[in-house]
Amino acid sequence: MTTDRPDDSLDYAESVIDLLEGHYTSVVKRRCPEIPELFDVERDLAALPVPSQMAALQATGIWFHLLRIADENIAMCERRQFEKVGGPDTVRGSFSNIIGEEQLIEVLDSLDVGPTLTAHPTEAKRVTVLEIHRRIYRKLVDLEVEPWTPRERRQHEAELLDQIDLLWMTGEIRLERPTVETEVAWGMHFFRESLFDAVDQLYASLGDALKRHFPEHPIAPRPFLRFSSWIGGDRDGNPNVTCATTRHALDASRQTAIERYRSRLHELITGLSVSSTIMDLPEAFQVRLRGLLAQSGDADELQARNPRELFRQYFGAIDRRLAATGGREETGAEPYKNPSELVDDLDAAAEALRAIAAPTLALSRVVRSRPSAFAPSPWTSARTRP
Repeated sequence: MTTDRPDDSLDYAESVIDLLEGHYTSVVKRRCPEIPELFDVERDLAALPVPSQMAALQATGIWFHLLRIADENIAMCERRQFEKVGGPDTVRGSFSNIIGEEQLIEVLDSLDVGPTLTAHPTEAKRVTVLEIHRRIYRKLVDLEVEPWTPRERRQHEAELLDQIDLLWMTGEIRLERPTVETEVAWGMHFFRESLFDAVDQLYASLGDALKRHFPEHPIAPRPFLRFSSWIGGDRDGNPNVTCATTRHALDASRQTAIERYRSRLHELITGLSVSSTIMDLPEAFQVRLRGLLAQSGDADELQARNPRELFRQYFGAIDRRLAATGGREETGAEPYKNPSELVDDLDAAAEALRAIAAPTLALSRVVRSRPSAFAPSPWTSARTRP
């Protein structure tokens, strides 16, 4: 395994930092021309008037955040380059790099990882600012693509400049003390925007590594990652936490999970347009579909909306049941009682896809949409201290 940086990574790192520096300097000059040049270390901050000192400190703080975003982008580019040149086994610390260890199955069976989210009343960074950081990162990813025409690249760079400008105008510091409800929303934001997808990618990466290293012995590890949260339940750290706020935190966790699963279902409804006039679907699947339609409370509409597209009817019926599980919509559907019911319905759809020789669709679309024992889940509760 090589530990050297890819040959072109230093050039890429310099280009990213130069790009951010140029855009950010133009924003600072336009928005706050009275402060000294941001990157001129010869200037004495203490010699500035107090208002200009505050502006200069803000400018410096934002620049450090931009550098962190650049570092993340550069590190990911290097990781991809390592894998492109030497294969996945060369990426240090990845599943593929360590998967050959002895007693692997025993380790996977006993593995239990439980990160816990927490918040503090003095938490200053706003979700709005974090979202701008994410958009800046995504725009750097867009700019990695080489085939852009000069016009298209100028457009991407203009959009990056707009986000940096917006970051300056938004302000990074929260001036009001956040409520517990705000802290709960902050925690759920990370599940929606990062953690759900990151967990999917982690399990997919592990599955790919196991398949490559042990093709003759299929290994299906149990889910080992489950998140918990103190937010809204920690009575030691915040005197404003009451039974009502804990109830709110539990409900927010539940609704966030249900929204996630429903979002995946909507992707399945849109994407799996298999027609029963083209493919002969298994009778067992059709029987299960009839049962789901009856439980959905909306069988006629689902069948009329997607005639002969049985998978769309099937996932539409699951969606109605999940909406009823959330309790915020009057659907007339029968709610799910526990995760295993939902898993069974999704597994039946995956099996039907395999039966019509579409195993890749079964894995990429259905299996990876099922609950995988990571919280928050519609049926689990937040952690609270005694």
